[in-house]
Amino acid sequence: MDLAANSMPGDFSQWIMKHYDPEMSQIVIPKRGKIPVDAASVWRIWGLPNRGRKVCYEN
Repeated sequence: MDLAANSMPGDFSQWIMKHYDPEMSQIVIPKRGKIPVDAASVWRIWGLPNRGRKVCYEN
């Protein structure tokens, strides 16, 4: 399946942020499991490149 999108619906992005565990870098889906969110999984799922300068941020 080849799906393309230029944006993400607001409700979906809010759901993801609500279920994201930043300490474990994963999305926790109640009663279903966990999805790791790291550079490799983001590249594999969405095809976003894993290159360039490192992003520096603070929590």
